[in-house]
Amino acid sequence: MAALLSEYLAIRERVGISDLSGDGQYLLSGEDKTSFLQNLISNDLYLAQGNRGIYTTLLTAKGRIIADFYLYPFTDAYLLTMESIIAEKTFQHLMRFRFRSKINIVNPQWRKILVAGPQARPLLQRLFKDALPEMEECSIVSQQIDPVVCVRQSQTGEEEYHLYCKKDGHEAIWAELLSLGKPFGVETIGPSALELLRMEAGIPRYGVDLTEEILPIEARLEDRAISYTKGCYPGQEVIARIKTYGHVNKRRMGLLFNGNDFPSAGEKVLRGDTQVGWITAGAFSLFLKKGIATAYIRTVAATAGTQVDVGGDIATITNLPFYCRR
Repeated sequence: MAALLSEYLAIRERVGISDLSGDGQYLLSGEDKTSFLQNLISNDLYLAQGNRGIYTTLLTAKGRIIADFYLYPFTDAYLLTMESIIAEKTFQHLMRFRFRSKINIVNPQWRKILVAGPQARPLLQRLFKDALPEMEECSIVSQQIDPVVCVRQSQTGEEEYHLYCKKDGHEAIWAELLSLGKPFGVETIGPSALELLRMEAGIPRYGVDLTEEILPIEARLEDRAISYTKGCYPGQEVIARIKTYGHVNKRRMGLLFNGNDFPSAGEKVLRGDTQVGWITAGAFSLFLKKGIATAYIRTVAATAGTQVDVGGDIATITNLPFYCRR
C-alpha cells in the first residue's frame, strides 16, 4: 500500500514515468489509407489533421464495440495505438475488410514511455531542450532527438504525454528522464497505480468497461468517439437510430461507498430486490478516501444520487469522473 500511495501521489502532485511498451500499436499506410479507415471507424477521420489525433471505435453490425483506439496522422501513415489485449483482434478486423484496398499495416515495434503529472511538461522541456511546443489533448508532434513522436493523451486525469522511441534508444531516454526528473521528484509508476488513476479519472478500458456486448453510447463515448455527420460505417445505422430515438438500456456510471470496502467485477447492483446493473471494476480511492466502483446501470436507475445495494453494502450512484483536475 505504501508503494501504491507513493506512486499515486507522484502522478497527482509531481511527475511519474511508466514503461507502456507492451501496448498495441500499428502504422497504417498506403494509397487508400484514408478512405479505408474512414469507411470502418465510428469517428470522422478528417478531424485527424495536422498535429490533431482522434479517439475512435470499431463496431459490429449491431453497433457493439470490437475495439477502441487513438489514431494520429503522419505525413504518409496513421499511427493506431490501443490496449495490448485488443491489438491482434484490431489487426485481424482491419485485414478482414482490406479486400483490394491499397494499404499496409505494420507493427513498428516502438517503445512507449508515459510521462504524467503537473511537472510532466517541465520535465519534457528539459529532455527536448525547450523545443516542445504547446500541445492540446490528443495531439502529436515529432521530435529530432531519439523519441519518434510525442503524444499528449491522458489515461490518468493529469497532464500526460506518451513518448514513442526506437528500441535501441529506449534505455537511454528512460535513464535521462530519471536523471532530469530528480528536481521534480520523478518516480517510476507500476500498473496498479495506473489502474487506480484511470478509474478515478473515469476513463474506460477495453476488457474491463468495454466489450463486444457494449454500445459506445452506453459507455458514454458518444462525444469522444462518434461522428453523426460522416458517411456509413459498420454499426452506423444502430448508432443513428439511438440518436434519433434517444434510448439505450443501460449507462456507465460511478458508485460511491461509505466505507473503505469496494466490490469486485461482476457483482450485481440491486435496487430493492431488482437487479439494475453490474460492476465492471472497484477500488479504494486515494483521492476520495472511500470505496468506488464503475458499473453499467439500467437507464431507469442511472441517476446520480440513487442509492443501490452491492453485496449488502449501500452505494450511491454518481456521474463520472470521480477525479478531475480543476
